[in-house]
Amino acid sequence: MSENQIEILKRKLAKEKAARKAAEKKLKQKTTELVDANQKLLEAKEEYEILLTNTDAQLQGVFENIIDAYVIMDLFGNILKLNDSALELFGFENSNEDFNLMKLVDPNETHRVKESFNTLMTTGHITDFQVKIITRKKKHILVHINASIIYDDDIAVAAQGIVRDITKERDYHNRIEAEKLKYESIISNMNLGLVEVDKEDSILMVNKTFESMTGYTKEELIGLKGKDFLPVSNQDIINNHVEERKKGNTKSQEIQIRKKDGEIRHWLISGAPNYDSNGNVTGAIGINLDISDIKQLEIQKEKLLADLERSNNELNQYAHIVTHDLKSPLRSLNALVSWIKDDNKDKLNDTSIQYIELIENTIEKMDQLITDILEYSSIDASGQVNELVNLDEVINELLLIIFKPDHISIEILNTLPVIKGNQAKLKQLFQNLICNAIKFIDKENGIIKIDVKEYSTHYEFSIEDNGIGIELEHHDRIFKEFQSLNKSKDSTGIGLSIVKKIINLHQGEIWLKSIPNVGTTFFFTLKK
Repeated sequence: MSENQIEILKRKLAKEKAARKAAEKKLKQKTTELVDANQKLLEAKEEYEILLTNTDAQLQGVFENIIDAYVIMDLFGNILKLNDSALELFGFENSNEDFNLMKLVDPNETHRVKESFNTLMTTGHITDFQVKIITRKKKHILVHINASIIYDDDIAVAAQGIVRDITKERDYHNRIEAEKLKYESIISNMNLGLVEVDKEDSILMVNKTFESMTGYTKEELIGLKGKDFLPVSNQDIINNHVEERKKGNTKSQEIQIRKKDGEIRHWLISGAPNYDSNGNVTGAIGINLDISDIKQLEIQKEKLLADLERSNNELNQYAHIVTHDLKSPLRSLNALVSWIKDDNKDKLNDTSIQYIELIENTIEKMDQLITDILEYSSIDASGQVNELVNLDEVINELLLIIFKPDHISIEILNTLPVIKGNQAKLKQLFQNLICNAIKFIDKENGIIKIDVKEYSTHYEFSIEDNGIGIELEHHDRIFKEFQSLNKSKDSTGIGLSIVKKIINLHQGEIWLKSIPNVGTTFFFTLKK
């Protein structure tokens, strides 16, 4: 080998050595960078693992604390994971049970569940699905499910869902619906016309009775303002009623309306405002009652009362005329008998005088009978029963004019009250009872006691005597007209009938207690 070749070879070797050193240096530099990068990667991995651990813990906390039941299952329905709410809902003891959720489905719901699962696999989710299930504790419940598919690289690997027990909600809803239907039935069939209006008084709802009352159909009424097409008159009254109703006042008012066929009817209307949940007025509910028939009856009643009053007045006048006409010949007859007796007193024997006295007694009894009949027939004819009457003064006045034998004493045990009534008739009431007691006292020392007891709504009076008494079987009979148990010449059998009629006029009652040969007590009540 020549020197030239050797030199060329040395230079080549030197270049290769330099290149190798440069490569070694570059490799060393790359190795250092790689070591640094690897260190940073390790550090990043540690941070990521810490972050992943923390995130998993957070997700686990969220998972466990979801209020609703949350479940993860495979695509065949086998449980993968449950939260505590799901454990409680399904009746599981722990989350490690190997169980297929399809076994909880009510057998009658199996077909629907399969269809919903197909929808879940096809669309990736289902919402608002309701199904009946039977829990592990044999409890039948209705649940609401929202579910979705879990994917890994676009491949369906599992399903997750939120399950809520809506049994109570369903029952509550059913009860609400039942109540709603019940009240809708009541409203539809009630005899009152019901109408709901908005704030502008436009009709929103009516019941069947309102349709019948107006002659319009529901479709014709909705959106209209009833005050514009129903009333005949009293527009001011209706406008005022609407304004008062908005203020919450529910006073009833009477109006006239014209039905669709033109018939005029009388209504009694009332209403109250409707409020929203914030207390704002949204409209009103109106209640309407057709009182046309009642109105007609009132008109007839007023006419009958007027006719009755006129008839009573005529009857009263007729009674006075008849009384006068009957008493006039009696007085003439009495005078003639008296003249005959006086003119022939020296010529008549004892029997004839006895006959004449019997005629006089009969004439006197007939005169008293006519007077009593007039009094009985005129009790309801006139006089108010609402004037204040001092009964203590009435009794004291009576005691001054009533004939009382010396062997009879009258005691007033308590001060008699002041009541509302008709003074003349109340005076006649006490007079008849006191005179009746005097008439039938057969004891040497007669006693009449007048007493009163006060109650919350009335007074109870009593007039007691120690006379002949009345048998129990006659207690009802004595208050009937022309019924006299004693055939005395001055007894017409009307006195106690008048008493009962006066007490009835004052809305009271009368009764008695009696022991034959011991005495009688008449009790009667008068309103305060």
